[in-house]
Amino acid sequence: MKKPIKFQARAMSHLEEISEEGIQAMSKSGSVAVLLPSTAFILRLTPPPARKLIENKVIVALGSDFNPNAYCFAMPMIMHFACVTMKLSMPEALTAATLNSAHSIGRGKTHGAIARGRNADLIILSANSWEHIIYRIAAHNDVIRHVIKNGNIVDV
Repeated sequence: MKKPIKFQARAMSHLEEISEEGIQAMSKSGSVAVLLPSTAFILRLTPPPARKLIENKVIVALGSDFNPNAYCFAMPMIMHFACVTMKLSMPEALTAATLNSAHSIGRGKTHGAIARGRNADLIILSANSWEHIIYRIAAHNDVIRHVIKNGNIVDV
């Protein structure tokens, strides 16, 4: 008889091979699934089952897994890969890259959303809708006009 899986991790990544049992255990534990779209793409791995995780009420976040094997630190590109290869909707990708990612590192109440009382970390776009951050593949330098960190413009 198999022992039940018990997770006490805040977040887990590299879930390309997660089993149905693992998904159920993550759902029960509240652990965040940090999906790494560029890793699966660059290494030609089967992407993690994002839709199945979401359908099973697992919180999904996005990360870049920035390292020599997956050299991509452009979150707009990560969001694009998540939409194309993992079938996330654009609103799901935005939430996964912001609020859920903040939640995965214990900052979900202070970061990751634009609201009174939260850290003012955001971007100002030179596009008529936020979806262009995902639509315009690898054009984030043209789409992002300003980066604001803690309420201060840090990149123009």
